[in-house]
Amino acid sequence: MNKSIRTRLMSGAATAIAAGALVLTAAPAHATSASTSVGIPGGNKVTINAWHCGFYVSACDWKASTKMSGTNPRKAKWIQNRTELAAHGISVSITISKNPEATLTMKSRSLGEVRWKNTNANISDTYGQMKPGGTTTYVSTKSCGSAQVTSSIKVSEKCAYAGAA
Repeated sequence: MNKSIRTRLMSGAATAIAAGALVLTAAPAHATSASTSVGIPGGNKVTINAWHCGFYVSACDWKASTKMSGTNPRKAKWIQNRTELAAHGISVSITISKNPEATLTMKSRSLGEVRWKNTNANISDTYGQMKPGGTTTYVSTKSCGSAQVTSSIKVSEKCAYAGAA
């Protein structure tokens, strides 16, 4: 085989390998998510969201939010998100990171609660990373939201659960 043909074949193979690597690294990550909404007087809506990675090796990113949409009023007196992050299986544990303004309380070795109450705002969102240990079979994110919209309008806690049923 002459040098010109060999160079083109090698160049084509390198391009195909690079393209394959690009496809593997650019593929969208699968996520587990859930959402629930509640309408409130004045036409606004409060939506609670829970999200975490669908596949992990040693760590799993998570996000949760409670958000009020609408303009009557634009901001709530306070809005809160409370998220339960859990590892499921036999003899499991979990380590949790969270955003700086939120508080983390470990309820057990396999269950943590992250909470953030935002004032004069329309959103309370939390995020971080779970690092399951032991023989964890899956993780779950339960996001719960509540709000005091005005002095007379309060939204009691509603939850969205992302995890195995």
